[in-house]
Formats: sequence, structure tokens, C-alpha cells
Amino acid sequence: MNKTSTPATKRALRREILRARRETYVAEAARESAARIRSHLEQSIDPWIEAAGRPFVIAGYSPVPAEASALTWLRRQARSGHTVILPTFEGELLGWRAWDGEEVLAPSGGAKFGSEPSGESFGTEGLARADLIITPAVAVDRSGTRLGHGKGYYDRALAHARPGTRVLTLIHETELLDFDALPREPHDVPIPEVLTESGLVSLNTRS
Repeated sequence: MNKTSTPATKRALRREILRARRETYVAEAARESAARIRSHLEQSIDPWIEAAGRPFVIAGYSPVPAEASALTWLRRQARSGHTVILPTFEGELLGWRAWDGEEVLAPSGGAKFGSEPSGESFGTEGLARADLIITPAVAVDRSGTRLGHGKGYYDRALAHARPGTRVLTLIHETELLDFDALPREPHDVPIPEVLTESGLVSLNTRS
């Protein structure tokens, strides 16, 4: 796939997947999705965190409508003594602020952003302090290519992650696509794992 066709292909894929998401994950379907995702996080991620025997810094996100959500799980982690940081709109970059699980999140000034906390600032390099990074996506394919909203926020933010930091993307099960289904550009950061309503999936990433 040539470079000139890649952005147009991504835009078309993004429109179609988001249309299907808005039609599918509403009301009861959205609540059921969030409950199933939370259950798999508790089964797959909680034991790994507990085995470390120390407080974690967990980077998550506040979902926009119909997006895969782990907000209830993140709230419980914050209340359990872990530091949860959520993204904030900082122009071309993501900023990161702590969320205590109690604060009512405020609407973001950025398009396609969820709500934001007002806790301690971790700055635009906040992912350098994270032990676990949970990202959103429009879709991910089984080669680890992530399709975001087209602004490159997470590709830039993930450049600050420490080597070996666990990176996990949440998507709906219908948004996990076949191997090489998505075009990958040089700036796209491969994703090693996704978690959907069906559970945790390790991906066959390629360079």
C-alpha cells in the first residue's frame, strides 16, 4: 500500500468502524460491554499487579460515548492505593493528571477526548512513570497495528514509555481485525496486547 493511499484508507476505515460502534454500543449493550471488560481486567490484570507487591502508576483514559471502557476498574485501582493518571488535552500533545477515583471528571477542550481530572500533573511525559498503560483505539489488527482518531496523540505519548512497560489497548471485540487488515505508517507504534469483551489477546507484532 503506497503512502498516498494510506491516509485515505485509514479515514475510510475509521468512519466505517466508528459508525458501526455508535450503532452497536449504546444503552444496555454499552453497559454489558463495560462489565465484561471489567471482569477480564480483574481476571487477567489484577493478579499481575498484585504479584508486583507495590503501588503501580496506571495510565488509563476516560472514554467517549460508545468507546470500550475500563473506568470502573480504574476507579477501583485508584481507591486501592494505585496512582491512576488520565490524559488531558495540551494542544498537540497529551498531558497526564492524577485521578483519585472520586473526583467528577470535567469535559475536555479537545475533540475526541473524554473527560479530564484536575489532580497532580504528570506533564506531557507522564507515560515515562507508568507501569501499565491502557490506551483507547478505533481498531487494532492482529499484527498489532493500532488505528486511532488520526491525530497521532498516542503515538507521540507512547514514545515516553519505559522499555518493558506493559501496554494494553481496549477495544470492542468487533474492532479486533485480521492480521495486516490495517495499513501501518512509520510513526504507528505497534500494540502488543488488546483486551475486549472476549478477553485478553496477545498480538503477533511486527517491526
